[in-house]
Amino acid sequence: MEDFLPPPDKLIVKEDNSKVTILLSKKSITFFKDQSKKSGVPYQSMIKRVLDLYADKFAHK
Repeated sequence: MEDFLPPPDKLIVKEDNSKVTILLSKKSITFFKDQSKKSGVPYQSMIKRVLDLYADKFAHK
């Protein structure tokens, strides 16, 4: 699969949001928390952006 995701520091956009509960792997959470420390971008915002990009990529196929 072609890599269509931007780097972690570009994974933040202000939008209307809905709160949900989700279970994620420890390795994913660790990755995003580490990136958050490096970039200053909240890790939850990065995860949200990744999911939004994925949904946008495949929503119209």
